[in-house]
Amino acid sequence: MTNNVGVNDPNDFENLSDEQKEILVKWIPHNLGRADRIYKNASSHYLKEFFEKSPQGFYITNGQFKGAMIAAEYRVLDKKSINWKFNISKLFIERLEKNS
Repeated sequence: MTNNVGVNDPNDFENLSDEQKEILVKWIPHNLGRADRIYKNASSHYLKEFFEKSPQGFYITNGQFKGAMIAAEYRVLDKKSINWKFNISKLFIERLEKNS
């Protein structure tokens, strides 16, 4: 059953299958790392595109990505904004950008 939530709503994460949720939540720490500080140069929308282009990736909404980041226990800078920023590693992001 598909919940009627917007594409930017983190509750949209629940519309993924259990297998998709697992793949996405496992991808996050492996590819984004974790940092003490919020990294302000990469938004949820920007980051979701790296997942979609990855070998195990598939299309996800911005909201599904945000929900996955919450499930993976990342901190959010401002939950009122459309595109969220998280405590991810600058070095991991630079590596993703270099390899894309």
